Amino acid sequence: MLALPTVAALAYALGHLGWYLATPLGRVPVLDERENLDLANAIFSGQLPAEPFYRAPGYAVLLAGFRAAGVSAAGLFPVALVFGTLLHAVNATLVGQLARGWFGLWAGLAAGLLFALDPVFVHYATQALDATLSLTLFLAGFSFLAADWATPRLRGWVGASWCWALATLVRPNFLLPWLVLLVVAGAAPSRRGLRLAAVVSGALWFAALAGWQARVAGVPGFLPWQGPYNLWAANRPGSNGRYYTQRVSIPPDLARANPARAESVVLYQQDEPGAPTTIAAMNAHWRARFWDEVRHHPLNWVGLLARKAYAFLNNWEQYNNKTYAFHKALSPWLSWNPLCWAVLLLLGIAGYARLLAVSPSQACLLGTVALAVSASVILFFVSARFRLPVGALLAALAGGAVVAPRFWLGWPARRQGILAGALAVAGAATFTTFGGVADRSTYVQDHALLARAAFTVGDDATALAEANAALALQPWHPDARAIATAARRELAQPKDSP
Repeated sequence: MLALPTVAALAYALGHLGWYLATPLGRVPVLDERENLDLANAIFSGQLPAEPFYRAPGYAVLLAGFRAAGVSAAGLFPVALVFGTLLHAVNATLVGQLARGWFGLWAGLAAGLLFALDPVFVHYATQALDATLSLTLFLAGFSFLAADWATPRLRGWVGASWCWALATLVRPNFLLPWLVLLVVAGAAPSRRGLRLAAVVSGALWFAALAGWQARVAGVPGFLPWQGPYNLWAANRPGSNGRYYTQRVSIPPDLARANPARAESVVLYQQDEPGAPTTIAAMNAHWRARFWDEVRHHPLNWVGLLARKAYAFLNNWEQYNNKTYAFHKALSPWLSWNPLCWAVLLLLGIAGYARLLAVSPSQACLLGTVALAVSASVILFFVSARFRLPVGALLAALAGGAVVAPRFWLGWPARRQGILAGALAVAGAATFTTFGGVADRSTYVQDHALLARAAFTVGDDATALAEANAALALQPWHPDARAIATAARRELAQPKDSP
């Protein structure tokens, strides 16, 4: 029966992907997608620059594997999108299995379908991004651990450690859950040494990447060097904490390659004129800026963390480009679907209350891991695709909330009151829009991205329309102005008669 969520996930994601591949953004990789593909091609061709990895290379290594299997450079983008839909089906299966282990077969079916049909997960699975692959590894690791949590077997600890270490090499924010796993294994009352050794075995993957980077750049390390600047940018005074915002003007070519990387260099040179612009020096500078801010303005930082936590719980899917709400409205497969973060959050809280009653140890494990994942997100930016792991766990819990209505009737009034209060607080956090949390100003970037992609594929009419839409929101937008001018020129050219 749990095959049903797998089939539903695959059918739904492929349906959306079929539409998406015919759109300009489905034909042209942009921003992080393009950077992932460029890194994959550099790995495949052996032409990596002699410098530490700027971003985690795990996803690019997988894409390079497709190149090694015979996929052409031109075909890598659509293959990556199709692979993402397959991972979405795998993730639906893993979510269903988690819920089944906690609550039974029908809960597993409900949870798997909730995940499979949630348009947010489909939206990110059909992009060449690392979010879906890291989610697969995270869910696989959690499934290993949950299966062996109450037993002395070590298979689950090894599996969880290896999966979460690999997830860290895809998305570094999974390092904190891996470290929490290390602490939990060390505190285990039975077979402590063996469990600790099982978890430490996952560090072999960190050592492998550190050795690879040392061979490429002469500097060992397994964390990408974008981290310190991102930490500062997400916590500096004036940051909204929801997504990266550019502070200085960057030449269009550099901005399209990676605006955050280019800006970090420019701002460092402004802060430290004449200092050597080395990666080590820049990272030390941004770490120092972050700690100085925390030490000297702790209340301001705590206030920012509170605002980020509110945005993390809010139903609006934060991002500074490819805004989910914008692109959901364009898709005939996603636009009608009412499933969202708020539904998963409220049902997930109810499901957690049930898990706490039927299996306190599993609830403790889940709560600890979920807090670690949430903290690693809130410390940086709370953008939409970074909270997907928590959304997946909420989907698994939601399955337990929707299939056992009689369970709640037997609860004491005190427990019912606590649950009602928790749901009221969560509802207030997820449905309100304080502090510009549902800001649509990012739509200008979505119009500009779509205009650039349309112009690239030769759809000049769409390019002009989208560039004009961007200019209506931001008349000085340099990329939109350039695209509008170029598209008008192309449209004014006489077309050859057949």
